[in-house]
Parts: sequence; structure tokens; C-alpha cells
Amino acid sequence: MKTYIKLTALLFLNIALAQEPPVLSTTSLANPNDDSNETINGNYAIDTANQRNQYVGTWEYNQNGTLFQVKIEKKDKYLSQGIYNGQSLFYSFVDVVTFKYRLVKNGVTIYNNINQTSFPASAYIPIATKKGSNTYLYGGFHDATNNVVGSVSITRQNTTPAKITFNLNRYDYDLRNPHSSYDPNQPLFTVPTGSIEMVKIN
Repeated sequence: MKTYIKLTALLFLNIALAQEPPVLSTTSLANPNDDSNETINGNYAIDTANQRNQYVGTWEYNQNGTLFQVKIEKKDKYLSQGIYNGQSLFYSFVDVVTFKYRLVKNGVTIYNNINQTSFPASAYIPIATKKGSNTYLYGGFHDATNNVVGSVSITRQNTTPAKITFNLNRYDYDLRNPHSSYDPNQPLFTVPTGSIEMVKIN
């Protein structure tokens, strides 16, 4: 009987979560005055000025035996919500970019999901957004090999060919495995950290 109740509860939870909550208000990511209102419950922060377009594409860093490619794609109306005991406590929508990447070191492929068409249902989705008060994208980048998320900022350079400055902060991170599974004598990130320059290849 308990199993039946649990399964029924899970079914109702999945149905509830599958229904997208309503948009209650909208703000513009291009308007700095809207920054503080972006995460108000039910708000949809929209990329009205198409500021994400300048970052879309595949960018490459290739130095010292490390080939690092990052594919940046737009995702509209990304849902962020807090859920407790099956109830949505708060939610908001925002226009974001997502990251996929390919990492090769000394000819050995460490990780590659760059050509995946979507993220698995259970996967952490690395996202970033550009607010009107910022001159850069800001969000979280997922190092899938070590399952750690670091804060990242990406600035578009005014150059030909097109380039970005990709800056993954090695000191601001979230460990997604139990802390005991990380070796303190090994680097936390496999992808390049700090500020690197990447050129657009696609």
C-alpha cells in the first residue's frame, strides 16, 4: 500500500512539474533598471535587444597541447524554480545561453558533448545571461569530468576575427559530488581556468 501511495504521489508530482507555470510579469534584460526585478516570482526577463546573439557560436582556445572549444547557444524562457515537498515556492523565467564543450589534451579527448542536440533530463544545464548593467555574460560553467560548476564571465571583444575573453573563476565553485571524492592534490577543473582568449570558428 505504501508503495502504491508513493508511486501515485510521484506521478502527480511529475504531472505538476510538467505544467509550465504562468508568466505574471515581464522585464527587459536590456534595461538596467529591471535588474533587481528579474527574479520576482512569475517574472519573465526577456532579451529584448538580442544581446545574446554576439556570443552565439563555437569558440576555440588551442595552446600548449590543450584544445578547448565552447559552443554557446540561445535558450529562451529558461525556467528557474524552487520546489519543496512537491510545491513550487517561487519561479521565474529568463532568456539565457547554454554551454556545451569539447576538451582535448595532448591528443586525448577528455570530454565532448559539443554536438549533442539536447541535455539529458537529469543533467546539470550550464547557463549564463547578460543583464543590461553588465558588459559581459555571467553564469555557471559545468566541468563535466570532475562534476564541478564554476562561475564564468564572458566578454565579447571588438576584433576581427571575432574573439571572446572566457574567464572561469577557479575559486568560486560548487562541488556536485561528495566532497570526499575530490583529490586535494589534483586540479579541481580539467577545463582552462582564469582568463583566456578564444576565437570564433563557427
